[in-house]
Amino acid sequence: MKCPYCGFEGEFLKIKQWRMRWYTVEMLECPKCHGRVNHYYGTTPTGKKSDFYFRIGRRKK
Repeated sequence: MKCPYCGFEGEFLKIKQWRMRWYTVEMLECPKCHGRVNHYYGTTPTGKKSDFYFRIGRRKK
């Protein structure tokens, strides 16, 4: 994954994980700039696979 804030590519820190309908959601944090994103992935009831990210803001210092 590539960080949408600073462009870092590598392993992200998984902060937490939960289920929302047919999605598994993971909150991830960039180790370089501490920006956070939610990663949604799963299979819908119609059989379509989904995988997308939402920016949720930089971590306040």
